[in-house]
Amino acid sequence: MEVWFLEIIKAIGRLFLHPLLYFSILLVIVAGMLRVKRERKDFHVRVQDTLHELKHLFPLGIITGIILSIVAVGVGFTMPLPFIIMIGAITILFSLIGNARLLSPALTIGVTLLIASASKLFEFNVPLIDDVPSLHEHYFIGLALFLAILTLTEGFFMLKNGQVDISPKLRKSRRGLTVGAHQAKRFWFLPIFFFIPTGPISPSLDWWPVIEWGTQSYSLILVPFLLGFQHQIQSTLPQRAIHRLSKHVLVLGVVLTVVAASGFFFPTIIPLVVAVIAIMGRLWIAYQHRVEENATLYYFTPQNKGIMVLDVIPGSPAHKMGLKIGEIIESCNGRKVNNKQDLYMALLVNRAYCKLEVFDVNGEIRFLQRALYESDHHELGILFIEERAKREKVDAG
Repeated sequence: MEVWFLEIIKAIGRLFLHPLLYFSILLVIVAGMLRVKRERKDFHVRVQDTLHELKHLFPLGIITGIILSIVAVGVGFTMPLPFIIMIGAITILFSLIGNARLLSPALTIGVTLLIASASKLFEFNVPLIDDVPSLHEHYFIGLALFLAILTLTEGFFMLKNGQVDISPKLRKSRRGLTVGAHQAKRFWFLPIFFFIPTGPISPSLDWWPVIEWGTQSYSLILVPFLLGFQHQIQSTLPQRAIHRLSKHVLVLGVVLTVVAASGFFFPTIIPLVVAVIAIMGRLWIAYQHRVEENATLYYFTPQNKGIMVLDVIPGSPAHKMGLKIGEIIESCNGRKVNNKQDLYMALLVNRAYCKLEVFDVNGEIRFLQRALYESDHHELGILFIEERAKREKVDAG
């Protein structure tokens, strides 16, 4: 027990030596700053604060990491140091190239597995990393299974956490009109305990480790992983699009799990096959989403009657009244509204109270009402689709 306790303490300490921890924090802070800058340019107000992405970085990932760590330690999952170094380096490189777009484990770990499997199969050394071809073949099968598990984890994260607090934006349509869109973007920091194939821990049970790794001594290490996704949504409600994307990622994870499990029967070629399926599958999901978005009519557009809600500012009167993205405000305080100026004039009818007639996303009417206070946002905290020139003129007036 003393050996295990010391190994756990040292494993946690090794986490704070890993550059990915500090890089992840810096990355999401910069992402928040860029988001706020874009929102202020489009709407003259930020929707969420600069550190909003940082608030989502750790909680879900740490909880999931604890669960996966229990499984990994229970089965004696072992990951050699060359794999850990490659995954960390590729994650940092991909985040610099494509921000959150390339941080799917199907890509970061998929490329690692592709390079390592090719190195093993064709017997060449990976630059700056030694002895990859000499690693036991079960390490490659294990990494393939881990890739499948993290792909399932990504799909779960998207389903659970990727649909909240999406950032609105304005863009030009192909006809030059201003339309609304949403940027779905999230980062998750996922620390997991693994064994590395050397150290003071030795098997004390006949069945442990479940998989023979070709070694009889182990050390614990807490390895950080950075997961993320980023998609622009303009053809439907963002929650619907992310729900669809998450299901596609979950299906990919199931396929990868089945193929990776067959690696115990075909250990030479299956890890390479899993890597190719993961990379091509995740890129295809992103490509299909973009094709569908470009081929479908814009959802958030100026309306002939009423005002479509692009987003609401958290804590604002609109948020407290329960106004939702995609709903259409038909009237305010008994007056029909068709633009931002109409809404502002209608609010002046009764500065102490607001009553809205709203059509929800299913076309059903509902009534919202609330008392207003001097500190409340003068436009209820609603973000609209409006030409920048018009908006600036109204704000100046």
